[in-house]
Amino acid sequence: MQTLARRYSVSRKVATSSFTVGIRRRASAWIVRVVVSIFALAMLSHAPSALATTYYVSATGRDSNSGTSTTAPFLTITKAANLTKPGDIVNVMNGTYGPFIISHSGSPSGGYITYRAYPGHHPTVLKNGSTWDGIQLWNSAGGPSYIVVDGFTILGNAKSITVTQARSALDKNNTTNGNCISGGSSVHHVAIRNNNVSYCPGAGIMFTRDYVYIYSNVIHHNSFWSPLDTSGITVQGANSDGSTAAKIFVYNNVLYDNQNYICNKYQTNPCKITDGEGIIVDSNKSSGYSGRIQIYNNITYNNGGPGISVNRSQHVDIFNNTTYKNNMSATEPAPFTAHTVGGEITATQSNDVRVLNNIHYGNSSVPMIYAGLTSVTSLIWDYNILFNGIGTAPRGAHDLALNPLFVPSPFPPDGARSALGELRNPELE
Repeated sequence: MQTLARRYSVSRKVATSSFTVGIRRRASAWIVRVVVSIFALAMLSHAPSALATTYYVSATGRDSNSGTSTTAPFLTITKAANLTKPGDIVNVMNGTYGPFIISHSGSPSGGYITYRAYPGHHPTVLKNGSTWDGIQLWNSAGGPSYIVVDGFTILGNAKSITVTQARSALDKNNTTNGNCISGGSSVHHVAIRNNNVSYCPGAGIMFTRDYVYIYSNVIHHNSFWSPLDTSGITVQGANSDGSTAAKIFVYNNVLYDNQNYICNKYQTNPCKITDGEGIIVDSNKSSGYSGRIQIYNNITYNNGGPGISVNRSQHVDIFNNTTYKNNMSATEPAPFTAHTVGGEITATQSNDVRVLNNIHYGNSSVPMIYAGLTSVTSLIWDYNILFNGIGTAPRGAHDLALNPLFVPSPFPPDGARSALGELRNPELE
């Protein structure tokens, strides 16, 4: 993470007359970002009810405690979750906890229900074979809304699974499928922030409805074993109202080493690997989604598919992101090969997509520009830097095809490469 953050700042120092125009356009994007951030902050700043309760959970607690102080905390997050009402806060202290379901909703008047790491603490939630998700927002109505999940480490069970086990597993079982954090079909007004999400066999974070804020998370080594072929972050968009404003925001995240090794047998014949992107906006045209989706200030690298992808979707803005050597599946041996058509940022069968002021540092084994862009209507692509990759050339009038002058860092990002080495199986070599 430190490596690419440093690269990002250095790359913006390229000085050419064309890039000056890009900087002016970036200023507009920055203004949009500030407005969006203020809007998002307003959405998340409902005053809690005067009757709101703060609960505490500790690995040394007891569910028979009152749960309302640090000296009498609950033992399980589930105990607190079953008591929450709008405006409540659940503080989780150090320890390792089992997966849990959030079923109670906050409200516009009462406020969000917040699940957060107690200040200074770093709780871990395990996603294992007992449930589909590590943290699941679900109830009988399709899911709760007005929820914040803040500051957790969500750790999946991917390291304990081999490709042979994944291939022979029963369809849609909890062990070789499932996500780190996900929500039901009716979830809206949810913020997922400041989490470290890794090693889940399915998606890192997946939400398909409306008013979703996913920001400041680190998401890595997910999506290896599910035949549903998931990605680091998946958002879709389905209307909870008729607004055409920006309603889904994905920003300030770092995503790496999310990759598929099991083919998508539910959508492809013959069965092929299809996903493993860093971030994907997937299939909202069919639902007629009216809101905009904004993806900005993310760093995506070494993912199996493109760094950012838009598939069969509409009303998407992608700006101020850095993508670095994605499409790693293109270098895998058969039958794990995929994404050979390239593209650090891709769009296909989509409409009203804007790709502005991003840095694309490509994988030299695949094309820089994805051929499927020709199937996108109302595409605005400009003011981007493109480097490396096959056939690198400007696409927009103000694109630059030049080296962004990234510099190496002596500090590995969260031990990413060593962690990948631990996860790989001899069967994949």
